[in-house]
Amino acid sequence: MRADPGISRPIRSTSLSAWWRDISALFSPNAISIQPLVLLILGLHLFLWTLLTGLCHSAPDVDNMEELIWGNVFQWGYYKHPPLPSWVHFALIHVFGRQVWITFFAGQLSVTLAFYFIWRLGREFTSQRNALIAVLLMMPIAYFTTRGVMSNHNTIQLWSVAGSLWMFYRAWRYQLLRDWLFLGMFSAFAVLTKYSVGIWFLMFALHLLLSGSLRDPRTWKGILAGATVMALILLPHGLWLYKLVVVEHDPANPLAYAGDAARMGLLTRADNLQSIYYVITTTLARLGPMLGAMLIIAGLLWRTAPRQPAAQRIASTLRAEDRRFILLLGVVPFILSCTAALIAKAWMIADWTTTFFLMSGFLPFWLYKEYSDRRLLKTTLAVIGVIQLLTVVGYAVGRGPLPSMLGRPTRSNFPSVEVSTEMQNVWRSHVNEPLRFVAADNWLGGNIAIHAGRQAQVLINGEHRDAPWIDEEQLKACGVLVAYDASSFGSDPVRPMVAERMKQAKWRGTLSLPATINPDGPQEIVQWGIVPPSGDSNCRAILKP
Repeated sequence: MRADPGISRPIRSTSLSAWWRDISALFSPNAISIQPLVLLILGLHLFLWTLLTGLCHSAPDVDNMEELIWGNVFQWGYYKHPPLPSWVHFALIHVFGRQVWITFFAGQLSVTLAFYFIWRLGREFTSQRNALIAVLLMMPIAYFTTRGVMSNHNTIQLWSVAGSLWMFYRAWRYQLLRDWLFLGMFSAFAVLTKYSVGIWFLMFALHLLLSGSLRDPRTWKGILAGATVMALILLPHGLWLYKLVVVEHDPANPLAYAGDAARMGLLTRADNLQSIYYVITTTLARLGPMLGAMLIIAGLLWRTAPRQPAAQRIASTLRAEDRRFILLLGVVPFILSCTAALIAKAWMIADWTTTFFLMSGFLPFWLYKEYSDRRLLKTTLAVIGVIQLLTVVGYAVGRGPLPSMLGRPTRSNFPSVEVSTEMQNVWRSHVNEPLRFVAADNWLGGNIAIHAGRQAQVLINGEHRDAPWIDEEQLKACGVLVAYDASSFGSDPVRPMVAERMKQAKWRGTLSLPATINPDGPQEIVQWGIVPPSGDSNCRAILKP
């Protein structure tokens, strides 16, 4: 029997309405569990920052380019920093290739995971809605937005430090062996990202001391268990470091790099004060979007709910121990770092404080009241949503297409594909072999290599010490393209070893092409040279492992 078409329509409409109601209820701020809403917000954050920057920027930040170069080769360590960020890019490169956008994704994935771990931390001492408010309030901070797409070691360390904070709180409060083990795991990942995580270990020790937990035998058992996990994870990198530093006395290692930076960072008192002043003012500027959002939210709440005498500050609903935990780990690391730099007369930059603001979203708990109608969460969602959308669109367009249309060359609108294509054409016109080695600085060499195939490696700064996976025998067998930026607006000086290798080139020339969309505007000028294969040995044979 045929179904009555007049009946089928209302059934379909009702089903669709029910489906929409179920979806709306699932992601509602009023749901019993708001984890789906949290995951939706964080997923949108990751998607928009990856998509818009990937579409609008033709080249990444210089730190991102460094990771694309290092991440093309798996090593137990690299000459400047520990290896975990490069391992992340190594995995992404194997899946997606050496795409510019994967560096934006890697940076914002670290940010997104950090947000989730901080939300889980907040749930340990306050409601899940208050924990989401804390995450939302910290989301506009520049370290998590415009600098969150800069896939350097400071940004990639965010997720492991946030995980360490969460597990440290649980280990301290509940004394479960599982939490201590996870703390050891997250801590090891943080060490494998940047050794500066040591300041967080100092903060953990200080908190255990002040809270009296060090008198509890369970704490020492937990520390031992976590330290064991940490040591096992760090063992391969530690053996690599031991071989390099102790056995081979190789100066190209991250400890030597950190030591050189420390020695170079010793300043006169005037320069030291200026450095700290810059850090403080830059930090205030980068916290500015969060502070502005707080003022807007406060103003909206005052207009819509001026009289709620029963409401109390969120901080007053927390345990006294938890308030001390927030203040100690949310404020002291920044103050301690600035104080140490002041005492030592050392150089300091704002980027080094990136992880210090992971607890900043909980500090407004001393200002905001907890409303029974969840008005604070809804208002915060609306305000932060607008700010985040404006920020990501403004950053993507403002650093990419807009400067190009105005005739202003930047790293983000660098003609990366065009330069690489022309350099590959030059190479093929002189050498009947694929381009395998580029001797150049990180930025220019990376822009040439990432579009030339996975086989193309960068001899960073023309130095074997900076790219130890390349040896001179390989260069002789396969030949090398030498290049440096000769543009009037180029900011990178010619590296000494690049200039030296240029002298060895059999063929030399100059490439000039528009640096922006205006063909009559500024020109990107690249000086190139080709050192051809020696012919004494087969390139493919010499590259086999």
